[in-house]
Amino acid sequence: MRKMGHKVVIGVFFILAVTTICSSFASDFPERAIEMVIPYAPGGSPDIANRPWKEKISKVLGQPLVVLFKPGAGGAAGTTFVARAKPDGYTLLAGSSTPLVLVPLTTKGIAYTQDDFIPICNFAVTVLVWVVKEDSPYKTMQDFIQAARTKKMKYATYGTHGLSHICMEMLGKVAGFQSILIPYAGGNPALAAVLGGHADIGVTPGSLGMAGPGKLRIIAVGWEKRLELYPDVPTLAELGYPIDGSTYFGVFAPKGTSNNIINKIYGAYKKVLEENRKEFEEYYKSFENALFFLGPEDTGKLYKKEYNLRKKMIEESGILIK
Repeated sequence: MRKMGHKVVIGVFFILAVTTICSSFASDFPERAIEMVIPYAPGGSPDIANRPWKEKISKVLGQPLVVLFKPGAGGAAGTTFVARAKPDGYTLLAGSSTPLVLVPLTTKGIAYTQDDFIPICNFAVTVLVWVVKEDSPYKTMQDFIQAARTKKMKYATYGTHGLSHICMEMLGKVAGFQSILIPYAGGNPALAAVLGGHADIGVTPGSLGMAGPGKLRIIAVGWEKRLELYPDVPTLAELGYPIDGSTYFGVFAPKGTSNNIINKIYGAYKKVLEENRKEFEEYYKSFENALFFLGPEDTGKLYKKEYNLRKKMIEESGILIK
């Protein structure tokens, strides 16, 4: 019994020692540069969403935040890279609800799920807008829908099986019309197609500075509220079509990362937000996005909710996922 007691005591001391060492490592974090992986090419929405935070987070944490662009497979390549990274806080994902929600739902063979990540925070949202040429006969979304019920319209998106594709097909289902998808390799080409008369309407994440006299007119917004830049443009929900076209942006760590490290990184983001809220609000508004900050727990809930919502939308829209 005495020997057994010694073993128990030794075991307790071992556990305490390991816990102390791990806590020490976490308290010293970070001791070197942190890699922030953006799973898309430079210049896209994820890059734009992350830009205002980079230098300020580096200053608070006392180490460089190095951005690595790892595009490929619709965001899956870079996201998989982070999922397989060592969970030590030095490799993070500048994630969004596209690779974490849509890609697993629309692409077979994805090697990760949301459960392979720990949410740190969400900080921005971009929403889909429906645009027509400024001189289009369709002055409102209701004008377009009425016309679309009598003839098939062409609509431009930034790709097949993306959120713009899913939301437009969903709108057709609930509003009672069918239309022809014309996918482009990005939002700008899709908007240019509408401007050039090659498509009747475009569905993109913002008008990217192409709205205005002689250019494009936004006729609907796919979010829970109107955009500050376009207060006169109604949401689809206001028009009787409750379709959500939002994409969220946040920061995630590989599964297994300690709570101490998660809390330290989250604390840095929270501190930066508190000191720069007005600047960030103006920055995101200039890109037709919005500041949308949530902590770890609420970010996790948001992305789970998004997954269930998009899964239902895909099923109801009738889009064939190969």
